[in-house]
Amino acid sequence: MKYVLGLLFEYKYYKNPANIKIFSNNQLIDDIDLTEDIKIKNMSGNMLLHKNSPLYHYYKKWIGMALFKEDDWNMDKKEIQIPNKIFIYTLDETVLQNSIKIEITNDNTNYSNGFMTKWSSFTFHDIFLIPTHYLDFKNYKAFEKRQTQEKHNIPNYPDNTYWGTPYSLMWPNEYRVVENGKFMLDPPHWRKWEKGGSFSIELPIIEYIHEKGLKMLGPINYEQLTEKERRRLSIDIVCPLYVEYLKLINTQNETT
Repeated sequence: MKYVLGLLFEYKYYKNPANIKIFSNNQLIDDIDLTEDIKIKNMSGNMLLHKNSPLYHYYKKWIGMALFKEDDWNMDKKEIQIPNKIFIYTLDETVLQNSIKIEITNDNTNYSNGFMTKWSSFTFHDIFLIPTHYLDFKNYKAFEKRQTQEKHNIPNYPDNTYWGTPYSLMWPNEYRVVENGKFMLDPPHWRKWEKGGSFSIELPIIEYIHEKGLKMLGPINYEQLTEKERRRLSIDIVCPLYVEYLKLINTQNETT
């Protein structure tokens, strides 16, 4: 099985290139010197969620009929921010073993005599890992449907899958940390935090127990979770938007 690994981050360049290395276990996937800014751009919701789009009906369902009002859901006015560059890698499943690690060397500042006013920095927006099979939107929807049905077989599962995210694994992206056996929603971790200096991010690769053979990113300190938390899965509802925008996803109901 083939997988797509995607990294989305904002980068502010200063003085010298920063370096980013991406590993799966000890195998180097890429070695990049960043020589210019990676800025944020806005995706027009009108481009993505027009009424003829399969995504429109998908998101209408997720938001819920009670909350979904045509007058309020004016996609001409909605925008989603996304870095203007994405790093995409197609990987064989044999490469995906224990973890994905990102090492960043970034020591570019104007530090002098105890003062610093300029520096280069990273702001990670997302890291995702998804089988190429699920880049066909109908397969993505079918997977979400299976997981919705599966949750009814799990005792004490939160009634609402989306808002049950704090109690569930997330797919195809994961950005949380586990502390003392519980998901932490707002720890000082890597997502959406502007960070200078050199640092690394390492996310475990796990196999979801209700989808045999499916490898996915797990939360940091995944091993601390109880078996019950490992049995629950929430499907990310934003990922199809930017993946379609980046022309990675098929929404035209073609066969794979």
